Amino acid sequence: MPGVPCGALQHHTVPIACAIICSWLLILVHSAFCQKPAKLPLVGRKPFLAAWNAPLDMCTLKHNINVSLELFHIRGSPRAVHTGQNVTIFYANRLGYYPFYNEQGVPINGGLPQNSSLEAHLHKARKDIAHFIPSEDFRGLAVIDWEFWRPQWNRNWHKKDIYRQRSRELIAQAYLNVTEEQVEELARLRFEKSAMEFMQGTLKLGTQTRPHGLWGFYLYPDCHNYNVHAHNYSGTCPLQESQRNDQLFWLWNSSTAFFPALAIRKDHMDSICNLHFSQNRVLESLRLASLTSLPYELPTFVYTRLGYRDEAMAFLTQKDLIHTIGESAALGAAGFVIWGDLNLTSSRHNCSKVKAFLNYRLGQYITNVTQAAEICSDLLCQTNGRCVRRDPQAPHYLHLSRGNYRILSNWNGTFTVIGQQTKNERQMLADRFRCHCYQGYEGERLAKEPLWHIITQSGFNVCDFAILKNYNCYNGAVC
Repeated sequence: MPGVPCGALQHHTVPIACAIICSWLLILVHSAFCQKPAKLPLVGRKPFLAAWNAPLDMCTLKHNINVSLELFHIRGSPRAVHTGQNVTIFYANRLGYYPFYNEQGVPINGGLPQNSSLEAHLHKARKDIAHFIPSEDFRGLAVIDWEFWRPQWNRNWHKKDIYRQRSRELIAQAYLNVTEEQVEELARLRFEKSAMEFMQGTLKLGTQTRPHGLWGFYLYPDCHNYNVHAHNYSGTCPLQESQRNDQLFWLWNSSTAFFPALAIRKDHMDSICNLHFSQNRVLESLRLASLTSLPYELPTFVYTRLGYRDEAMAFLTQKDLIHTIGESAALGAAGFVIWGDLNLTSSRHNCSKVKAFLNYRLGQYITNVTQAAEICSDLLCQTNGRCVRRDPQAPHYLHLSRGNYRILSNWNGTFTVIGQQTKNERQMLADRFRCHCYQGYEGERLAKEPLWHIITQSGFNVCDFAILKNYNCYNGAVC
């Protein structure tokens, strides 16, 4: 993914051989050189984390069905009785005094952010954080799920229009002899200012009290590419929506992680539309992740589900697992989070279905993609970065080859991988993927070995080439 334009080389007289080599080097490492480094992973050097955020503990408590979650690097149940988890989700009623209108139109905590006390909200939010995340050394995901309103006036459409209506009423009651246009503008300004203060203030509180956690809002960034029924649907984020996302710089700059969602519908099962939908949502998140004032790109953790949005117990097919989890890994996301609600555990039958899905299709696929991501990271980045598809639209995935690997299911719900890569497969990885290095590491492994051989045999000091100073994401060499 290209970043800001790179500076042009000065015009000096150099030997022809050196000029040719420099030209090739610039082409090969352009994207890595211009791109901010990635934030170090939460867990070791795991380039693609699998996270669990569903109440599966109820299967044990209610139905005596034990389901292993060992294949997930980090886990947490969204049930309020659980605290101290490394995946913690804050619903509307669990973090401060979040203002909203319920489905009956009754205001809760003032209804509108401009009609609620930010100070009281933050005071209670501090207590709620201490309760749900007691450890000050918390190193997990802290996800705030506030979905009743959006911080931008123009995005509060359909059911959310109540926030615009009530904001107008508040202004009309406070001011006399104002025009409709003035009411609209004042209402918009006050709503957006207060919404920003609530969201930004809550993130600031979270990052101050639990600074090692990754804080962000569920569903953000949103691409708003939901028109999947459109003819020739491409999934591209509408230009207007990308521009609105750019205007939320204050939100991205206050976050320490992004949590976009890939909830797909059953009536598009196995459809290329699901691929387009997911791909563009992840790409939009990755684009915005590089725009903050931080020296690294914010990590993107994609929220997905076991099943389809409109039928929770109809689990994703192999193709749709690739369209969501596989696509996220190939594009360079830091990981994924599987979310679910109590419907998954409402009966013994449902618990058995979830267990079977985890023990076979889903478990095998997660093992496949996370192991392939690690192998690629080791090969191209020496474990100091994650592999990213060179062409974002190419049908290339971080998968173990069927011919050389086997994934075995173990009795305890874990999996064993047997096999190794061939030389041709290693070359194919290098051709299709590049390395996005972690903080403290720079450079991309130059997979074109003959070119590297030319440089090292030519008598040039490699350290003279700034773009190769930390070749292969390695920071140990002293130049």
